[in-house]
Amino acid sequence: MKRPMLAAGLVLCASGACAQASDKPPIVVGAVSSLSGPGASATSVQAARAYFDTINAAGGVQGRRIEYTVVDDQMNPESAHKGASRLIDDARVVALAGGSSVLECGVNHARYAQARLFNLPGAGVDPACFSSTHIAPMNAGPYVSTANALTFAYRVLQHQRICVVSPALPGMTEAFEQTVQDWARRMSAPAPSLDVYRLEDPLPGVVQRVSARQCQVLVYTGPEGPSLDWIKASHPAMAKTPIILLTASYTSQTARALSAWSGEGIYAMAEFDPWSSSSMQTADWRRLLVSRQVEPSSLSQGGYIAARALVHVMMGMEGPITRASVSQALERMPAWRGGMMDKPFHVGANGQHALNRSALPMRLVDGKWRIAHHDWISY
Repeated sequence: MKRPMLAAGLVLCASGACAQASDKPPIVVGAVSSLSGPGASATSVQAARAYFDTINAAGGVQGRRIEYTVVDDQMNPESAHKGASRLIDDARVVALAGGSSVLECGVNHARYAQARLFNLPGAGVDPACFSSTHIAPMNAGPYVSTANALTFAYRVLQHQRICVVSPALPGMTEAFEQTVQDWARRMSAPAPSLDVYRLEDPLPGVVQRVSARQCQVLVYTGPEGPSLDWIKASHPAMAKTPIILLTASYTSQTARALSAWSGEGIYAMAEFDPWSSSSMQTADWRRLLVSRQVEPSSLSQGGYIAARALVHVMMGMEGPITRASVSQALERMPAWRGGMMDKPFHVGANGQHALNRSALPMRLVDGKWRIAHHDWISY
């Protein structure tokens, strides 16, 4: 008779194994995540917690259960600092994994390096997430995703006159400006226009300015809520201009909200194997999320993969599992194919990480997301 298997590929523990795990001190894993505030989401940490729970149900790691401690940064730098301090100062915390914050990397990256504490966010947003020695996100992030969207617009859709519209989010505007300049130089392509606006600005004036550029295609770099506002405000003037959104807008909510909209195309860049597909790569993740009633999304993919990556490293360790030993093991981890990513991932010493740099374009068709291009695009 076959024994029941978990999504993680592990056998459920017998009562004796579970008792053994509960008798040992837990392995404490933390996360700093934006759980409250405009546009906040708990999906990434929910998926990470669900995966850790499956590991605990299978006997834990070295007979020790994983205790997952998540702090809410409230989208506030001071809260992000205080929350990280709690985790940094707790010697039991061996690593961080699965968080999704709009600002905490910029606030805390130097402190993580000083404490030799690694952070594997499910989704990184601010520029420091992708250039820090002790932070290695699972997602490609808004800047690489913007470059991939530009490449899709230029090479696949074959448009020359590309417009980029970017809401002025704290700490991100300069990075988007640099991304657009670097992309044009690297591709030897006409430089896209870049219009930055404040979220409190009246949209009709911004739309009028962008519409006057006679864009052949538009890349919008903002999060899901502002992207929906932009499409609805710009549609009367730019109904026939295709628009490419970033991963944050690749959601079932966006699909429902825009299902009745006409035009020549609404696209979004998927940074993992598309959650809306029925591929084998997403099967275990999907089963776990359905059982926990967590909404399938790119954020939940990132949280799940981050938890898997950390457990994969810890499962391969011999000897005590501590902050120092986990950090050393992460710095030495070989390239890992965790599923749902185009290329292998690994954490490296001195920031020599192999991070996700790919995206697969999706297109909204009859209210559903469909794969728009047969190949991953990597910048």
